[in-house]
Parts: sequence; structure tokens; C-alpha cells
Amino acid sequence: MHEYIEVKHISDKKGRGAFAKKSIKKRAVIDVAFVVPIPNQEYKKINKTILYNYCYIWEDPKHKPEFTNAITLSISQFINHSFEPNVKYMYDYENNAIEFSAIRDISKGEELLVNYNGLIGDKSPVWFDIEE
Repeated sequence: MHEYIEVKHISDKKGRGAFAKKSIKKRAVIDVAFVVPIPNQEYKKINKTILYNYCYIWEDPKHKPEFTNAITLSISQFINHSFEPNVKYMYDYENNAIEFSAIRDISKGEELLVNYNGLIGDKSPVWFDIEE
């Protein structure tokens, strides 16, 4: 399985989440999630399915405007949103990947959280009701 992440059920309403299997140091790379860029025509279909909730904006300058979204193939799909994240993600267009790293020390058993808006301090509304 994964070195840093385990997936656990949180609640019926919130679903599952990613949790630290062991203590994680600040700046440690937690996961490298490879992505599948989604052609815009296909994204219009995904937009009406549950997969929409797992898509990232993917604006690789080499493939714009044909692909503006992607989905990861990784356990990091289970990292939930928070406006007080302990993890950040960075796009790696060269390798078609998203790198997730700790922005502070994270304790074993702590839920891993990212700001779905992409920037750590961005408090813009998200597309769903937040369950704390």
C-alpha cells in the first residue's frame, strides 16, 4: 500500500478521507499523483457525474485549450478540502503529475487536508457545502 496515506471512512455524509499512516515532516512529499488529462468534449459528460468531484483544473500551456481538466490516478483522490490545510499541491506539467507535500508537521492519524482552491490562503467558496 502507500507509505504515508491510509483511507478511512469518516461519516456517511462526508464519506472517506486520507489520513497520515505515520508522522510526516514539513515539506515531505506525501504523494505524486499522475493525471489523465480530460479532453474538453469528454469533460462536459463527466461534469454530470460523480467523477466531477474528483477533477482538477489542468491548464498545461502545451495542451491548452484542448484539455483544461484532469483526474488523478492516486490515493490522494481521498484528500479532503479545508480552508486550514496541512498539505499543498503543485502541478508538474512536464510529468503529467500533481505533487502533494506537507506544509507543516503532521501527526500520525491526522487527516490530510488541502485547499481545493489551489492556494493555501484562498478562502473563495467551493462548489459544495463544507462538512467539518
